[in-house]
Amino acid sequence: MRHLTRIVLVMAVMFAAGTVTAQANTPWLGCGLQVVEAADARRMGIEGGLKVTRVDDKSPAKDAGLEVGDIILSAGQSTVTTIDAMRAVLKDLRPGDLLSLGVRRGNGRNEPLIVTLGTQPGKEDPFADDAKVKELRKKLGDLDAERRRTANELERRLEDLRSGKAHKETQPQPVPPRVEEPAPAKPEPKVIEPERATLTVTMGASFVNLTPEESKRHGIEGGVKASTITDNGAAAEAGLKEGDILVKAGGEAVGGTGHMRTLLAGMKAGDKLELEVLRAGKRVTVTVVLRPRN
Repeated sequence: MRHLTRIVLVMAVMFAAGTVTAQANTPWLGCGLQVVEAADARRMGIEGGLKVTRVDDKSPAKDAGLEVGDIILSAGQSTVTTIDAMRAVLKDLRPGDLLSLGVRRGNGRNEPLIVTLGTQPGKEDPFADDAKVKELRKKLGDLDAERRRTANELERRLEDLRSGKAHKETQPQPVPPRVEEPAPAKPEPKVIEPERATLTVTMGASFVNLTPEESKRHGIEGGVKASTITDNGAAAEAGLKEGDILVKAGGEAVGGTGHMRTLLAGMKAGDKLELEVLRAGKRVTVTVVLRPRN
C-alpha cells in the first residue's frame, strides 16, 4: 500500500496540478495514470502499460481523445510500462510539442493518438498570445482530428475485410474532367457524341467528378458526387441525396461522370441499377429503377 501511494503521488505531481516549484516550460498532459498490474497485463496479452484513471477537463489529454480506462502502451518511440519511463519521455519535451501515444482502448482496439502538450493551469505561457503560435496550434489540432477520422475509417475497413462484410476493391484511375476547346471562328456542323446519342434512360440526377483531393480524403479512387436530385425522379424515389458520393454502380467502381454515362448507355427503361454510396462516412446501397429519357 505504501508503494502504491508513492506511485499515485508521483503521477499527481507530473500529470495533474503540479507542485509549487513547477516551471512554465514543464509539459502538461492532464491525466492520472496507474501502472497496469502484471496479472492484468497477462490477461490482456500486453507487456504492460499505464492505465488512465482520470482525465482533466480542458486538458491536452481530453483534447486528444484520451479516456478513463484507456491503457497507454507507448509514448513517442518508447514502450511505457512504468511512471519513470513516461517521465523519461517527457523530460526533453516542452509545452506545444507533439507526443504520439499508442493506446489500448476500452473495446480492445489499439489506436494511435497525438497529444499537443500544454502548460499547467495557473502557469504562465509566455507565447500564448502570439498570433502565429495560435494559428499553428489550431492547424495541428485540425490535422490531428483528420488523422483520427482517417484512422477510424481505416480500422472499420480492415474489420469489414477480415469479417467478410466487404471485398477487396480494384478501381480505375479517375477520369480527368473534359476541357472544352474554344469555339471555332467559323460555324461547324454539330457533332453528337455516340455515348450521348445512345443514352435512352435517366436517373433524375446530375453528377460531378470528385477532385483528387476529395477522392484522397474519402479513401477512394475516382468517384462522382450527386450535385442535384430531381424531385419525384428515379434517384429521389430510390433515396439518393444531394452530396452522396457514388463509389460503385452495377458492381463496377465509378471512375467519373464519363464512366457513368457509358454504364447508362447500355441500359434500358425499367432496368434496376444498384449504387454503392458513401454518405456521412458510411457506405449504403440504393437501387434506382431507370426511367425513359424524355
